Amino acid sequence: MPNYMRRKLIVYLTGIFTLAIGSNLFLNAALGVAPSCSLALTFTFLLPGSYALFNFIVNTALLILEALIVHKFGKTQIIQLFITFIYSYLIKLTSIFLTHIQPHSFLEQVLLATLACIVLALGITLTIHSNLTVMPYEGFIGALAIRLRKDFGKLRVILDITCTLASIVISLILLHSIKSAGLGTILASFLTGSVVSFFDTILTTRLNHYLGIAILNQL
Repeated sequence: MPNYMRRKLIVYLTGIFTLAIGSNLFLNAALGVAPSCSLALTFTFLLPGSYALFNFIVNTALLILEALIVHKFGKTQIIQLFITFIYSYLIKLTSIFLTHIQPHSFLEQVLLATLACIVLALGITLTIHSNLTVMPYEGFIGALAIRLRKDFGKLRVILDITCTLASIVISLILLHSIKSAGLGTILASFLTGSVVSFFDTILTTRLNHYLGIAILNQL
């Protein structure tokens, strides 16, 4: 494997590992999770199985929808499926080492949810800069954006809202309470993007240097 590919893979897997940690911190904060994970968390209250398992199932369903949109299940989708498996496994693995992080007050819950947003944003930044592949959630949105000729960011917001509302409706109908969405979900919706931009500002030069990407300054 070429050295630059090895470094890209290291950055990407570090990003996936960081995302898994962020997901577990959200769970421990118990104020809801990021919109993209809300359906997976809802299913844990309804069916036997772990959060990691339902994360894999939801992402696989989105991957199938992506394949239907692009009319193929090719190399890109196979890689995404493999990454989804690794991500779900890392969620399960990292949860073992994070169980001792339990907030004892509402303020501690809010602080932990905020930390989860920051960690999640760092993971997103690393995966983006590795420029290898995307998770099925983003892959589905990207395919839909191309097919509908719509802006990726706007479709991302729509899907986030759809997943959150679906989780709330399912919870209210079947559980008679809202289990998977809360203040943490709101924080993730409004805070994560800004923190990604912050990390992008301070890490881009360092990551490009590590990855061997030449930056041309226009005079």
